[in-house]
Amino acid sequence: MKLALISLPWSMLTQPGAAIGALAAYVRREAPHVHVDARYEYVRVAAKIGPRLYDGIAHRKHELGELLYTPLLYPDRADAVREHFVAWASERFADLQPRWMGVESWAELNDSIQRGLAAHLDELVGELAGHDVVGLTTCYGQYFPNLAFAQRLKQRAPGVHVVLGGSTVSARVGPSTLREYPWIDTIVQGEGEAPLVALLDALAAGRALDDLRGVLTRATIDRDPNGAPLWEVRGLDALPLPDYREYADQMAALKLEWTLPLEGSRGCWWDRTRRAGNPKSTCYFCNLNVQWGGYREKSIDRLVDELKELSDRYGTTQVYFLDNIIRHDGAGTLAERIRDLGRDYELFYEMRANIQPHDLVLLWEAGLREAQIGVEGLSTSYLRRIGKGTTAIQNLQAMKICYELDITHGANVILSFPSSTEAEVRETVATIERWALGFQPCNPCEFHLAIDSSVDKLRDEFGVTEVRNADCFRIGLPPDVYERVQLFDLSFSAPCADWTPVREACKAWIKPHAATRGRLFTYHDGGTFLRLVDRRTGLRSSVLRGLAREVYLWCGELRTLDRVFERFARTEPDRARIRTFLDRSVAQNLMAEENGRYLALACAPNARAAARRIRAHHAEQPRAVPRPRLPVVTDAAGSRSA
Repeated sequence: MKLALISLPWSMLTQPGAAIGALAAYVRREAPHVHVDARYEYVRVAAKIGPRLYDGIAHRKHELGELLYTPLLYPDRADAVREHFVAWASERFADLQPRWMGVESWAELNDSIQRGLAAHLDELVGELAGHDVVGLTTCYGQYFPNLAFAQRLKQRAPGVHVVLGGSTVSARVGPSTLREYPWIDTIVQGEGEAPLVALLDALAAGRALDDLRGVLTRATIDRDPNGAPLWEVRGLDALPLPDYREYADQMAALKLEWTLPLEGSRGCWWDRTRRAGNPKSTCYFCNLNVQWGGYREKSIDRLVDELKELSDRYGTTQVYFLDNIIRHDGAGTLAERIRDLGRDYELFYEMRANIQPHDLVLLWEAGLREAQIGVEGLSTSYLRRIGKGTTAIQNLQAMKICYELDITHGANVILSFPSSTEAEVRETVATIERWALGFQPCNPCEFHLAIDSSVDKLRDEFGVTEVRNADCFRIGLPPDVYERVQLFDLSFSAPCADWTPVREACKAWIKPHAATRGRLFTYHDGGTFLRLVDRRTGLRSSVLRGLAREVYLWCGELRTLDRVFERFARTEPDRARIRTFLDRSVAQNLMAEENGRYLALACAPNARAAARRIRAHHAEQPRAVPRPRLPVVTDAAGSRSA
């Protein structure tokens, strides 16, 4: 049996499609009689149209990349898609003339891309028509590219079994896709290892496919209108190492650097919806875990061994952790194990804002240079509204420590969440202007409604009405198809405050960072004094001595008033002095305060000084009692969730 696993545009060029690497390795181990052809076709397309243009489209994959393939399915939508592309290119490449890309107009460039995409699909069909099974992964703007390819393949080779999988055919999208597009034979929902091997075995033996867990067929879509029951591997340590050999060869031929994906867990321990039976036991805006049955993680031993082996195999030290969230327990231990390897890794990780400063130092020592911190909001009432489970001052601490350690935090502020209030807008603006200005600016991004998020499940509670497929797809789809098919991304109507002041505050946040080299607000410790240099709004400096210096340094991490008194206030006059100092520091925006917790806002002058302060304060703490682990349960099929 010949199996082709395909990843089409618009995956990020410098990252191998992790699903292809994982599935190829698993099938090669569990079904050695199957010949696996792993194809990272987005690399091939990027080489044809040029990496810069490819990356520009890939960063707008949903509202642009997907649409570029719709005329290959619906030719009558070509004019509308061309008009949309011209508007995008005119804005994206405003400083360039079309001749830079060898064309006379952006419309001509659109037509050239369309011809190139069609030619690539036709070439690929010719190469794969002799395969028995073709597996398509759909995540990064790949839904309509996959449908366009599958249609061409079935026209050329109707006997090829086409199976579609990936996050964007989760939940009710899967049944809808099978109803609408007859050239898709089956859909795998959830993780694909066990269902795909079972599917291959059944096809080889000529058995029916209708009773396979995790697999949708046309005979089961009425039985499972909201998606198939998931079939997950028992433990992640039992998985083989992912196999990226084909991708590595392609990137070597192009002489391009790439980042190694590393999977330490699946799911999110903060998402407790399946275990609790409560759709609000998670971040209300998020549906990143819709394809997982629960949270599972690899052991630290396995993860460190995998990092060493894959880094050695592919000759790269740039590593992108795929995890939706860093592990709940043991992040510091993992970091120490990686640090002790003595290698020059450059790591990316996603994490919640309640990450401990000392754990961040350990991760920095291990090589963490970029993180996705789940900030999402800078108003505590707004954070409660979106189910984030953190506070504004916790977010400020995470942003500060990352900034001090030169870790790019990549955090977003979600705008226009349904039923948000003017008070929350004002609180957000005030936090930015008073306290966040000295840290790396956050990225303002509009709230997007997606399948099976808490907001989608509880529309009435959030005031959400007129839910429909994302409006951008009206451009590329015939009206009847747009109304009929169920897509992953949605548009909606809902009452909401005007978030324009936050957009403007975020723009203003960027300006002082662009105009000033170095950090905007720093402290410089002279041993007996502390000099504060503040360039956030002009230039001012001050010197703290004695108790003021000690309190300010100690509040470089979040401290409650009681803890400050416990450490420094031996007498009632000391308490009064400390309270006066804290109140004055907050009034002058030298410190932030929320519900009796204080955070000094001045940053260390460099990462070494920040690490020294954090390590010293951590060493002073009594030995921490280990946090209780989240409960882990095993279902009847052996899948683990937390």
